Amino acid sequence: MTRGVSINTLPVELLYEIQLFSASPSLPLTSKTLYKIFSASPPSYRAQYLIASIETAQIRDDLIPSKLLRYPICTVDILETLFRISDDIVPLTWIPELPRRLFRSLTAKSRAKTPLWTDQDHPLPFLKYLFTCPKIRPPDVNSHDGYALTKAVQAGFVPLVHFLLDHGASPRCKNNISILVAIYRKDLSLVRLLVERVDCRECGPGALKQKEKRQKLEDRVQVTPEMLKVAVKLDARDIVEYFMEEKECVPDLQTLQIMR
Repeated sequence: MTRGVSINTLPVELLYEIQLFSASPSLPLTSKTLYKIFSASPPSYRAQYLIASIETAQIRDDLIPSKLLRYPICTVDILETLFRISDDIVPLTWIPELPRRLFRSLTAKSRAKTPLWTDQDHPLPFLKYLFTCPKIRPPDVNSHDGYALTKAVQAGFVPLVHFLLDHGASPRCKNNISILVAIYRKDLSLVRLLVERVDCRECGPGALKQKEKRQKLEDRVQVTPEMLKVAVKLDARDIVEYFMEEKECVPDLQTLQIMR
């Protein structure tokens, strides 16, 4: 008897065609052999797969940009290739969500490493591309209740926090959760960064001479008694002092009892 032909033995080109026809995310996971084959696929094929997936799913135009960015294979190289293949695949009418996948794996680095984070650390290069690419609208940085900013603060990823704030991220999302996370880290510099707006010109040449002429920018967030209470419970004394003396936050009765 002739032994059956395994899908693993098919030519790579035919496997690519099968995957494009099925647009199934599960096929590469059915065996180690297929996983290796599809992991080694070129950008041109991956771009074709993304297009096939969008077309097969018959996604509404307003959801296409968000859906596209959720795919783990969606990188700068793949997007560049995709835009060359299909110039109008992403409608410029709609603002995409900022996918959680870009931030889910962020964890705090050891303080022994210097610097802790740089502009070249994931996902900053990809974000810089997304916010400057003319083929897709800049994503909503406050997607998923400010998930991106919260994860950046949790990881102590200061360059990413700066980037998100500069592009409209709001520390107010989800009841000021990013500020509460910074308080739990006992990181006064992060708390300040989230609360206060800083005029970038103050860091440039001649800043000291012009400082008096500029109006102080309004804070992003008003410090609340709840924030102060959390800082007191954690014995984050520098943050408590900052809240009470600089931001003139008045503690409630329960916080006063804790402070005694």
